[in-house]
Amino acid sequence: MDSFFHDLRFGLRLLGKSPGFTTVAILTLALGIGANTVIFSVINSVLLHSLPFRDPTSLVKVSFDDPGVGLVDTRFSVPELEDLKSSGVFEDISAVVTGSANLTGAKQPERLELLVVSPNYFSMLSVTPEKGRLFGPQDFALGFADVVVISDGLWHRSYGADPNVIGRSMRLDNDLYTIVGILPPGFRHPGTTIATDVEVWATAGFAAASAPKPARNVRIIPAAIARLKPGITLDQAQAKLDAKTAQIRRDFASDYPPRSQWTVRILPLQESLVGNVRPILLVLMGAVILIILIASVNVANLLLARASGRQREISIRLALGASRLRMIRQLLTESVVLSLIAGVVGILTAEIVLHSVIRFVPFKIPRQSEISIDWAVLGFATVVSFLTGLLFGLAPAIQSTKDDLVGALREGARGSGFSVKTHRMRGLLIVSEMALTVVLMIGAGLLMRTFWRLLQEDPGFNSANVVASSIWLPQPNDPKADPYLTIAQQRPFVRELLRRARAIPGVKLAAITSDLPGTPAANSTDLNIEDMPADFSQKLSAEVIRVSPDYFRFIQTPLVRGRFFSEDDQSDGLPVAIIDETTARRFWPDRDAIGRRLGLGQYWRVPWLTVVGIIKDIKQDGLDINGVPHIYTSVYQDAGRNLNLVLRTLLAPSLLETEIRSEIQTADPGLPVFNIRSMNEVMESSLAQRRFSAELVAVFAVMAVMLASVGIYGLLAYLVGQRSQEIGVRIALGAPRAHILKLVLGQCALLAGAGICAGLIMAAVTAPMIATLLYGVRALDVNVFLAVPLILFVVSFTASYVPARRAAKVNPIVALRAG
Repeated sequence: MDSFFHDLRFGLRLLGKSPGFTTVAILTLALGIGANTVIFSVINSVLLHSLPFRDPTSLVKVSFDDPGVGLVDTRFSVPELEDLKSSGVFEDISAVVTGSANLTGAKQPERLELLVVSPNYFSMLSVTPEKGRLFGPQDFALGFADVVVISDGLWHRSYGADPNVIGRSMRLDNDLYTIVGILPPGFRHPGTTIATDVEVWATAGFAAASAPKPARNVRIIPAAIARLKPGITLDQAQAKLDAKTAQIRRDFASDYPPRSQWTVRILPLQESLVGNVRPILLVLMGAVILIILIASVNVANLLLARASGRQREISIRLALGASRLRMIRQLLTESVVLSLIAGVVGILTAEIVLHSVIRFVPFKIPRQSEISIDWAVLGFATVVSFLTGLLFGLAPAIQSTKDDLVGALREGARGSGFSVKTHRMRGLLIVSEMALTVVLMIGAGLLMRTFWRLLQEDPGFNSANVVASSIWLPQPNDPKADPYLTIAQQRPFVRELLRRARAIPGVKLAAITSDLPGTPAANSTDLNIEDMPADFSQKLSAEVIRVSPDYFRFIQTPLVRGRFFSEDDQSDGLPVAIIDETTARRFWPDRDAIGRRLGLGQYWRVPWLTVVGIIKDIKQDGLDINGVPHIYTSVYQDAGRNLNLVLRTLLAPSLLETEIRSEIQTADPGLPVFNIRSMNEVMESSLAQRRFSAELVAVFAVMAVMLASVGIYGLLAYLVGQRSQEIGVRIALGAPRAHILKLVLGQCALLAGAGICAGLIMAAVTAPMIATLLYGVRALDVNVFLAVPLILFVVSFTASYVPARRAAKVNPIVALRAG
């Protein structure tokens, strides 16, 4: 132990005597350690931490699939939910329905994200309220119970954290509810939501108003979560469910056509929550690991260069009897101390940067509120710092203490000042650094090329100069109190809204759609096609979007055949639909779709629609999603609750917000207006995750290139300095200066070429691992694999040119005297 402390004190003294070297090394390593700490803190909270509920491994997401027709996550019915309760697999199961609700009675109506669940939802998750109580058996109702639970955020925002809020009433969609509980600040629904965190929870049995009458083929529930019974594994539960669903298909054959192969699938709840972001987080982790490796190689080269000045010291200590192992331990202690200091700097930097990074992430990360630098992250950063110290310190330590260094005074007295083996070691490190840089740059190039490819995608409409705002029409539980229950009741409001919108100064055109392009449609339904074999048409599905008659002219989407909607398409006329080219090709591949009829799910108010028009495909679900069938219906024939008012104008959304809100609330004072933004912003948000990942990996790639260029410059500058006498002799003997320049540049080209070739091989092996993140770009994209080597050759040449010019300008007389 005494020798360890002696090595520690000696290492600290040496670092203090070389402040320039110490500062550069610490900052280089801190860069890599800090980046690793930030990304790992996200992975730790999102992917590695268990969900904050009792026995989280037994919680599962329940999905209903029709693999025979390629459908996943389909809706299910109340009788099917009851089947699962009696399956013997689940200890608890709760339906989960995400939606919106209008909060009225305050200063301004407000749109809230609502989650409708079964009464056992909170007991299944073992949640304890912050105040009041949560749902229980006493709240069971065929329809909606008249109680709600609110989030801590809503309690603070709308009620000023009033401790007497329990028992107070709140009006949602014109229905009166009693607040019975407040959830703790850290509670988040363990599932996907519409846009923000859920703020209100309601409970319902989904068997009375405002739901349709329960029937096995009336599927209105989109999702469910459950807890497995103790002692049942996931595989055992899936096997029992497979047997159960097979029996249900036999018992109710008329509701489950053979081709559909309807089944139930369970997935660990945590996996279902984070699965979409897992690939990009792992890619980012891989990128920062490459950064720390490149930084380690750079510092290893610095240590090798520094060791040249300590050759006499090391050789004398070895000659006086110090063991080689003792000297390696001393040198490793110095490198580990250096790395641990850099680790402290990196952790402090990560703590400062992390919250800013999370705050400005342009897309929603699951469990985002839980991301922090905890003890696990600190432990990870410490281990990374320690291993990094060993990694970059081991090779210089071994090389510096080799037995032949006893003769280093003779070898280094004149000339190079460093052994040939050490020179080779430094060259190998540079080759490794270049290879790692190539891998990182190619990954960044593929992601950037994917993003560029998406920007070139034709969205199928013109998003320029369009401002959008969202509205949710209330849906009271009592149909008699619903002002928008039928088409006849909704149509006057829609007409008035359009009239007022077109009268806003600066607005050229106005239209309405239930779902904005670039956002997944809220309504997906089963589909039947007339005059098609039953085996073909059963269990198809499509997304249904309601639009005003002039919507397609408004967004400038071309008509392929047929006609657009007209003002004459009323609820008392022929129900009509417009489809896109993808839908026409899929459902009528060998015939004209115009005039064909299709039927929507049985709980829809418009059972049969006649196709009157075919339009060009619109990227309705996002620029990177293709092949989803879309059916467009008229807002004058098909009722719905979600509306988006779109305006074509040269004015910015901020300048129109007051006017838009005023006109909508003049038509109905109880309607909240939210998400006022430009259509370009909507499309950009659909690419936010891809943009962020591409830009972040590109930043890491730039860092790698900078480190690599510094490494090459440092190596060649040092070699030129060490070989100045040799170069002077060459010049004195008549070697042209151009030859000297060519000699140094050739050495750089050899190192860079070897590193680039090795990197290309590594990239070819690893690039397919990110194939799921690519769109319209192959993992082995020729353009990227050609551009990256070219860029690195240019960077390498630039970094080596200054040392090469210095070598060519060596004064032979001065060099020989200095030797």
